[in-house]
Amino acid sequence: MTETLLPSNATAAEIALDLTTARIVEHGAPLRSIWNPDSCPVEMLPWLAWALGVDEWDAEWSEEAKRDTIRESVSVHRRKGTVGAIRRVLINAGYGDAEIIERWAERTYDGSLLHDGSETYASADHWAEYRVKMARPITLSQAQKVRAILDAIAPLRCHLKQLDFQQVTYLYDATLRYDGAASHGAA
Repeated sequence: MTETLLPSNATAAEIALDLTTARIVEHGAPLRSIWNPDSCPVEMLPWLAWALGVDEWDAEWSEEAKRDTIRESVSVHRRKGTVGAIRRVLINAGYGDAEIIERWAERTYDGSLLHDGSETYASADHWAEYRVKMARPITLSQAQKVRAILDAIAPLRCHLKQLDFQQVTYLYDATLRYDGAASHGAA
């Protein structure tokens, strides 16, 4: 870059900023397309996600999941901490739908419950505890990522008591051992 509008006494920081903005101009993408999740170049999606405050980002997500997450970012932040926002984030990240259960086992004895073995009778969860039941199988590494997403989006006063994914998928990548260390559906 030889053309610059900076004076000869420009500081090193000003020169670095000038070089950086010159690279952006050389990229050739109009500014309105960079700020649009549908038309933003794939290699710039992480920066767009950062600029829009996406809480959890995974480079391994599909391009569609990345664009959906960015597209829903503002909507999620408006409703952050609600059950709907948690569901929306999990769907956008590609983990499918989930059932969020608050105040588990808190029931009234008004005759509405059948005593046929279909309900577990235990002491109720604390009001700030919740459980998440995934609708589709996930791996143990994905379960850790789901926990990170829940930590970022759920209210700070709430605590995840159980992440339930009745079926667990295993990646056949030679990391699974038959020594009892693998989970059978709960993390």
